[in-house]
Amino acid sequence: DVSFIKTKRANDNPVGGKWTRKNGIAQKFLRTRRTFQHILPANTTGPCNFRAVGEAVNVVSLEAFFGLARVTVILRGDAVPLTLEERTNTSRVVQPLSTRAVKALFDAPRIVFGRTGRFLNINVGPTSSVLLDTTYCDENVRIGMGGTSGTRFVFARCPDDDVEANEFRALLERRPTPKKKMLAFLGLIASTGIYGAVAKELRVLGSAVGLVSVFMGALIATTSGGIEQGDRSVEFRKEEDAAASVGATS
Repeated sequence: DVSFIKTKRANDNPVGGKWTRKNGIAQKFLRTRRTFQHILPANTTGPCNFRAVGEAVNVVSLEAFFGLARVTVILRGDAVPLTLEERTNTSRVVQPLSTRAVKALFDAPRIVFGRTGRFLNINVGPTSSVLLDTTYCDENVRIGMGGTSGTRFVFARCPDDDVEANEFRALLERRPTPKKKMLAFLGLIASTGIYGAVAKELRVLGSAVGLVSVFMGALIATTSGGIEQGDRSVEFRKEEDAAASVGATS
């Protein structure tokens, strides 16, 4: 459980991005249930980068309509060790980091609607990279720090039988729907709704179905997955990928 956060900059929202920002659109319709950061052994949720020493999985659990609708946002990444230069480069990090610091190479955010993700389970938005340091850890509490932001986190260990804390595992096991396939499906539903409204005199129902499908399609086509504009972790990941590409071709 994410129990406490202290940021260095007043406007930072490091847990959840757009999904949990209090003055954002998402929080007008959704309520944040819980937020988690799981640190797991490598290859727990699937094959990892060969350099990975573990996995970092950030989870935001949200709900709407008094708990009848559930949305889960998952950011899963490979945790790779840092070199001495990366840990001590104060032009990038806020202070020299400990040997427990890692670089989390996050996949695109996974957005899941519903408790099982059968209807909508999709990766959208950019990949990202963040530096995570652990300044203290025991059996019950872990204290972390963002390597480039300086944000402090306190995490409380979840009991093994905490069902909600472990829901992400089944959701990640389900294969995400390809973005193009989901957009095509929503386009078909929108067309059916419009046809019903025009040709079958189902004006209210057809219009509602059509509008909701168009809205969902536009959202999926343009969304950042909750990652906020100007988030430096996205630029850091682009730099990582560019350096890896140069290394592979040289």
